[in-house]
Amino acid sequence: MSRLELVDQALVSPVYLAGPGDSAWVTVPLTTASGWMALNQPLVPHVVLTGPRHKSQLRLEPVLEGPWWHVSDRDGRTGTNWQAAFDGSTPVELIAAVTDALTHPGYRLRQTVDPYEPLRQAGWATDPGRGAFLSPEGHVRGSRNSLGGSRSWHITARLDEDDPLWSAYLSAGTPPVILASLFTALASPEAARRSAEQMKGFPRRGITLEWERCPAEHVARALTERVEQLAARRAVTSPPPCPSAGEGLAPAGRRLR
Repeated sequence: MSRLELVDQALVSPVYLAGPGDSAWVTVPLTTASGWMALNQPLVPHVVLTGPRHKSQLRLEPVLEGPWWHVSDRDGRTGTNWQAAFDGSTPVELIAAVTDALTHPGYRLRQTVDPYEPLRQAGWATDPGRGAFLSPEGHVRGSRNSLGGSRSWHITARLDEDDPLWSAYLSAGTPPVILASLFTALASPEAARRSAEQMKGFPRRGITLEWERCPAEHVARALTERVEQLAARRAVTSPPPCPSAGEGLAPAGRRLR
């Protein structure tokens, strides 16, 4: 029997101070669970993924200054367009919250939600009238720019005024369901998992850090499980196939998770 390989895993909270993580947490589910396609661009050092109807796009482009992650969506039915941009040091869990909401099968229904409710429940200070919010310890600050009626959002994370960690921008027209998903991830009490390699040179101020030794196969399985969950979400909400001739008249049931 082969010896079980163990690896060190860091559990970091809050998630917004956990560092960037692995970009595959965002890109792999889009292509394997949500039907997005990668544009073939040889010799170009960036990733571009487009949604099945080519109305949504994710672009990951490492640059010296400015955002690395860009998410955009164009709704031909309503004529609305929105974009979100994130620095390269933004935790991937926050970017995944945006793409998970965007690829949800019910996204186009545009349900009315209060995006600030998850923050309030987690003890954040909020001022929805001004679009402002502040994390309990003051490390994350959000504000809405209403100049000219644009109502865009700007979010920053920093340990102190001279030590910025990451920033994000969401344009006017960003749907409340997208904001609610992002704000839920910001307020999540669940620790982010990082490898020992990802923790090298990582600032330890302001975080709670625990270590655990896990089987390497369990660590590798985490992304696979995420993909399976998102694929199941898509399958469950897809219309059932039409019954073949000769099958019973009773409608087929739909299995729910």
